[in-house]
Amino acid sequence: MTRGDGVLLSLAAIDTFYGPVQVHFDLSLEVPRGKIVCLLGGNASGKSTTMKVILGLLRPRAGQVRFDGVDITGLPTPLVIRRGIGSVPEARRLFATMTVRENLLMGAYCRSDSAEIARDLDRLLGLFPRVAQRLGQRAGTLSGGEQQMVAMARALMGRPQLLCMDEPTMGLSPLYVDRVLELIQTVNKDGVTIFMVEQNASLALAIADHGYVLQTGRIVLSGPATELVSDPRIRDAYLGGETKRVP
Repeated sequence: MTRGDGVLLSLAAIDTFYGPVQVHFDLSLEVPRGKIVCLLGGNASGKSTTMKVILGLLRPRAGQVRFDGVDITGLPTPLVIRRGIGSVPEARRLFATMTVRENLLMGAYCRSDSAEIARDLDRLLGLFPRVAQRLGQRAGTLSGGEQQMVAMARALMGRPQLLCMDEPTMGLSPLYVDRVLELIQTVNKDGVTIFMVEQNASLALAIADHGYVLQTGRIVLSGPATELVSDPRIRDAYLGGETKRVP
């Protein structure tokens, strides 16, 4: 896969509801092809709901989701995945009683090119050597960091253009946090665009190209990661302060 220009994923004027409760208010963001973009925010800010909208798990009441120039708003999740969006969900969501190998192969369920699947598996085991050491082990017996690596490798087995990651560092030891962030950068350099939802702003902005800050369903800050990392308004957004919306 090659890195190119242009917007790969965009959300425009998204309004999302859970029953009568509105979660997103005119939410708009863009993920340029080949970049790492992070969506930041505190608890109950609407971050994970954003991921559900992208993946087709929740249909917005208004607005549009476009991927690679095509409207995918409300498309069923299996079709979203087939179009080239990989998912690394919050809390990993592995098949606990299946082996690591079986979990990885589940990531290629929509592919039929068995020879290429085998080559991709070998390549990813080289990228994730810890996973290679656990192939015959049940996924539910792995540590949190090991499970996160399996979840990443599983998603990459689908050859996605875009990898969506929901709280990739949550619950990990500092050692595994550093390793997961390194792997995200490596995967991105290999040509996969990354959209990551994170609560830890400093970690996400350290590797991202661009960031958005979400507060109670509204984008209140956005800009290059190098600028946001030192912006004092991020703390206001996390603590529910009076941060004003900016372009």
